Amino acid sequence: MLWVTWRQHRAELAAALALLVVVGVPLAVSGLAMHEEYRTGGIAACVADPAARAGCDRVVEQFVGRHAEWAGRLMSAAFVPLLVGAFVGAPLLAREFEHGTWRLAVSQSVSRRRWLAVKLSLVGCGAVLVTLGFSALVTWWRAPLDAIAGRMHSSAFVVSSPSVAAAAVFGFALGVCAGAVLRRTIAAMAATVAAFVAVRLWTEEYARPRYRPPLVRITEPGGPAQPATDWVVRDGWIDPAGHVLTEQEEAAIVREVYGGAQAVYGDGTPFERYLRDHGLRHYAEYHPDSGFWTFQLIEAAWFLGLSAVLFAVTAWVVRQRA
Repeated sequence: MLWVTWRQHRAELAAALALLVVVGVPLAVSGLAMHEEYRTGGIAACVADPAARAGCDRVVEQFVGRHAEWAGRLMSAAFVPLLVGAFVGAPLLAREFEHGTWRLAVSQSVSRRRWLAVKLSLVGCGAVLVTLGFSALVTWWRAPLDAIAGRMHSSAFVVSSPSVAAAAVFGFALGVCAGAVLRRTIAAMAATVAAFVAVRLWTEEYARPRYRPPLVRITEPGGPAQPATDWVVRDGWIDPAGHVLTEQEEAAIVREVYGGAQAVYGDGTPFERYLRDHGLRHYAEYHPDSGFWTFQLIEAAWFLGLSAVLFAVTAWVVRQRA
């Protein structure tokens, strides 16, 4: 059974490894140059102690600008678990049921349970290992940018290894389950894409900000800025009574200060003087960069829990309908 499964899917594994090499070589060349620039160009010193070096803001901004295009391209790593689900997981069983080839396997003294376990474990592990390799490469490449802006922001968080590996397992489980239920490859692929995107968006927008209660930071006008490595989930202004202003109240203050003119923010501006004169302070709810690994493990557990349910449903469907 292992040999048959390997023969069936070795071409897919070879293609995935070839793609990893094609992407990895230019990524490694670009990453080595960026890491060297980060060390020798003064950016690392600025990140370690911005106050100790004149012009740090400009130096860091220029560094980020030079590498922003590559960073944007590498956001595509977040879609790898979706590709695993749609192009590896969904056809895995759907194609067998669609063409009737599953009957040959289970008629050769191989139980349905063993047939399913071998296919899921061998193909799934291969897909997840390739995903982890790509994730490790992207995470290494992004390290200087993450030191500047933090790892809690979505662009860095979703390509880090624990989260992306668990998401790949979830995508694979979702595709396999869709294939077992629908038994049509195209339909299973479409259902996998739709369901994965829905779960991913819900996780990004609703679940992740609530993995842990956010910390609260209140500062006086003109006070120290929020560290760039913090993930701010809500910010605004708070009055002396402790009331956090609504968006409508904030807009009314901006109109009062600037009328119809362009609003200007920052220390020493009329806006900051208005806040100080009226006892208003800056308010932020945030998650510090130090919570990165806790959030990674929570998200990995969430995706793996969903995967376990989907694998159980798949096993039940195969046992009942195959």
